[in-house]
Order: sequence, then C-alpha cells, then structure tokens
Amino acid sequence: MRFNRSRTQGFSKRILAGLYTLSVALCVHAGSNDEFKPVFPKYNPSPNIHYKMLVENIGNVQLNQGKISAIGVAIDSPFSDDRDLYRDYQDCKSKACTIKFELNESLRSQFKIAFLPGIGSVLMPKEWIIKQADMGPSGVASAMIMSPKQDEVITIYNSSACIGCGMRPATLYFPKLTKESIKNEYGYISDPHKYINIVHPKNNVAYFSYQIPNYPNKTHGLAFYSDGDFNFQEIQVSLKPEHQTWARYILNFYQATHLDP
Repeated sequence: MRFNRSRTQGFSKRILAGLYTLSVALCVHAGSNDEFKPVFPKYNPSPNIHYKMLVENIGNVQLNQGKISAIGVAIDSPFSDDRDLYRDYQDCKSKACTIKFELNESLRSQFKIAFLPGIGSVLMPKEWIIKQADMGPSGVASAMIMSPKQDEVITIYNSSACIGCGMRPATLYFPKLTKESIKNEYGYISDPHKYINIVHPKNNVAYFSYQIPNYPNKTHGLAFYSDGDFNFQEIQVSLKPEHQTWARYILNFYQATHLDP
C-alpha cells in the first residue's frame, strides 16, 4: 500500500530517511561536535522513516570467473510525488551486465549483488535481507542490509552532492577536514577514546575497524571522499567471528565498483 502525502511531506521524509543509516552509529546534528560511540545499528521499521521499496530478481551479473545472481531495489521516486517507482539499475535478463571482479565459484554461491538506489552495486550474503534503501531528492542515499536474525549488518551511506551531509561524518576518518568543516558550521565527529583503527592507503581513502563493546561482532569499513563537489561515501560491515572473512570480499567489491578507476 502506497502512502498518500504532499510533495513537501514526501521530500522531508526522504531527507530524514537518507540520514538514518549513518545516524544509528553517529549522532547526526548539523553544526554540532560529537564523540563517536561504537554501537550495533538497529533497524527501525517505522513507516515515518522508510518508504515502500520493491526488490526484483534481475538475473545474473558476469564477473571475471563466472556469473552471480543479482537483485535490484526500486523505491518510491524521490524526485516527484507520482506513483512511479525509481529504478537505478538495468534488467540483466534482457541486457548483459558485467563487473570486473574476482570471486571464485564457492563464494559466488554464498553471495549476490544488490543494486541500490543512489548507491549502486553492493556484494551481500545471499540469505541476507535488505531492510532499508532510501534516497532523498538531493541524492543523499543510505541502505541497511541485515542477516535473517538481525545480528549482523551492512550499512552504506552516500552524501551525493550535499557538502554538509558529507563533510561532517568524513571528519571522523579524515581529521584534516575538521578545520574546514568547523569553518562552514557543519561540526565534526571525534574519537577521543580511540575506538577506531584507521589506515589511509590514500589521502582520501580510509579502511577502518572497531570492536563494539560487550558485543561479539567486529566492524570493518571503507570510507572515502572526493574534492570539488564534495562527496563522501561509507560502507560498514558488522560480522560475527565466524563470518569475519566476508568483510574482505564485501569491502573489496565496493572499492572496485565505486572507487577504483
């Protein structure tokens, strides 16, 4: 059932939804200065946060060593108030879809590729469920993918061209951006307790990990930004000890499809 709403109400709700995934781990208040607190994201099923989405089987994607199943996620259009669904992907049944990425046959049977609105392709465990896929009219997008028991999770955030939506969360991984973020009154996020271990292979790229206190999962992630029309993207993977090896494939896939030339 589709909700009836005015254009303004729909757009406002989209903006809130686009910030939801990030805010479960970071206290998001524009212009404020907060400390990072490692927590496990909880899914909020409230219809006031999420809009209808449609998950479609779109066939298979050809990888370097073989094919892998794929799904596409359509959502209520963030750009208009009509009844059209927004699809940010093509049907791989009618047109060949190819991604250059190495994944052996055993792993291809354990994973699938999801095409998410405003985010693009994400490698996810085959039995996991897309709980949230939202995008605002400015292009700000977020998604949450969870294990069937909701005790493991992948969260993704893309600030699109919204500078204020991207620079503030980026300061957590790239402290050198803090001065500019404060100057523009976006605020910043710090980690005074040193919860996060960060490695910068490039000035604008960060691989990070942290342990959630009193929780078995360890979280691994990738964050990066681009200058000019400032864009920030982040993906976090929180896994139980027996699934920790999955993080490497999920993050490497995201880097290969979003960051590498």
